[in-house]
Amino acid sequence: MDLRTGIGLKDPWKELRKNVYRNVEPSVKLIAITEPTKEMKESGVDSNTLAAYTSRHCWESTTKYTDDPKANNELDKQLTRKLVQMGHDTPLQAVNYVFDVDGVSKALQAQWTRHKIGIGWSFRSTRYVKASGNQFVYNTYDYITDEAKVKELLALDEEINKKAIELYDKKLELGSTKQDGRKVMPVSFASHCSFFANARALRHLFKLRLDKHAEWEIRRLSAMLLEEAMKYTPDIFIDLYEKYTTTNEEQK
Repeated sequence: MDLRTGIGLKDPWKELRKNVYRNVEPSVKLIAITEPTKEMKESGVDSNTLAAYTSRHCWESTTKYTDDPKANNELDKQLTRKLVQMGHDTPLQAVNYVFDVDGVSKALQAQWTRHKIGIGWSFRSTRYVKASGNQFVYNTYDYITDEAKVKELLALDEEINKKAIELYDKKLELGSTKQDGRKVMPVSFASHCSFFANARALRHLFKLRLDKHAEWEIRRLSAMLLEEAMKYTPDIFIDLYEKYTTTNEEQK
């Protein structure tokens, strides 16, 4: 079972959005991550096991290392999973991530920025960047089975977004500043940002925002962030990933 299915995301009408006015789909790319120094890498420590290495000072257990970097790395992979299992989260703050995120709505931004600790953003400014060419995030309407109704709903959303751009441009023509002009924009207005977080903060975000009670757009974003983080630091997040990708039958 894939992650998005596991968290209850469906997107049966994705094709209908392709030709809708200025539609943008979300994208997430990891562009930077904490890496150990050359010396530490040579001993077997990498981004995936850095947290485990730092935690060894708690028990003075660095003596368990050998002259074999691969063996040391395997040892710390196991310890990383143990830290996660125990809830010993402090060492996870050693690993920091920077993501490039595009195609998220202002509605999502309002929820996302409620997370405060170990986390931060650099959003495209609507005070200083002209919004005339901006895009919009459209609803998936995955709970509606009638295609005709979905088309009508998307047409309504499209009408609102077109009108918003028209009014925005008109306000600027009349002398409004960009920061005052932006107030006509709907919450579907798309944004672009750099997102930075440490592994502990990411785990907290995922626990809350992958849950079925979270709003669909932030669940979708969280799934994309988790998929990216798993490529580089799988042992930090494997428990959360498996929680949503393993069926009950597979768990038995």
